[in-house]
Amino acid sequence: MESFIMGTVVTWLAMSIRMSTPLLFAGLGGLVAQKGGIYNFGLEGMMLCGAFFAYYGSFTTGNPWVGLLLAIIVGALLGLLLGFTSISLRVSQLVIGLGIGIFGLGLTSYLYRLIGTTGTDHVAKLFPTIKLPLLREIPFFGDVFFSHSFMVYLCFFLVIFIAWYFYRTTSGLSFRAIGENPQVADTAGINVIRYRYFAIVISGILASLGGAFLTLTQTARFMENLTAGRGWIALAAVILGKYNPWGVLLACFLFGAADALQMQIQIMDLGIPYQFLLMTPYILAMLAMAGVVGKVRSPAAMGKPYVKH
Repeated sequence: MESFIMGTVVTWLAMSIRMSTPLLFAGLGGLVAQKGGIYNFGLEGMMLCGAFFAYYGSFTTGNPWVGLLLAIIVGALLGLLLGFTSISLRVSQLVIGLGIGIFGLGLTSYLYRLIGTTGTDHVAKLFPTIKLPLLREIPFFGDVFFSHSFMVYLCFFLVIFIAWYFYRTTSGLSFRAIGENPQVADTAGINVIRYRYFAIVISGILASLGGAFLTLTQTARFMENLTAGRGWIALAAVILGKYNPWGVLLACFLFGAADALQMQIQIMDLGIPYQFLLMTPYILAMLAMAGVVGKVRSPAAMGKPYVKH
């Protein structure tokens, strides 16, 4: 009995890490954009496009790296689109972000139906699981932390790198300054427009990687609305994490753990309707948002177009 409980806990924690990874990619993308003063409401659409093009590139070439490259390119292009319209044209970031979300859903659904879905040749090649030598042998921790695809390790490395960049480098200080007071930053010689374009392109790439993670490490197939609102949960995670990379990591793990838990409960067949279980991560997101909205200070210039005087 004890070994069964331990095995269940290990499986749940390992699943939690995998389920939180796409949220964390998108959450870091949202964080980078918002630290630069851009509210990226297009995370959901960017994730969907990343998921589809990663899948398409992988199954047509048999190489998941090609799919990953396609996802990065598409994410960068969508970031440029959001950047050009919201930074250069100063169109509402909310409107353009929502538009990208609708565009991503419509485009991927159309292309998915266009290529067809039958046959084994429509299964994408997945990234293999990497079991880290020695670390994998550590009891309990080895199975939980050191038996994942390289994208999981990449995501957690990005948390460390972004935290270091924001709070330990001069460039990171300049980056945060344009999200707080771009006029003062401009007076200090910081190129606000360049930093904001950089922020939104990186944001698009990270969100797209979150979608690519789903098709290149988990499903091997694409389906309409595959991301199922994960982009919006990632936005909630940024706020719940108080605009800090480590806070975003914890918030994404919380949502990922809830998602993994509902899967575990479904497998155990406890008689709870699965529809209710599927709602769990979204209910948790709403409760978390209700508890922190108004108590978390966002970057002061977030969502405001910059006009150079």
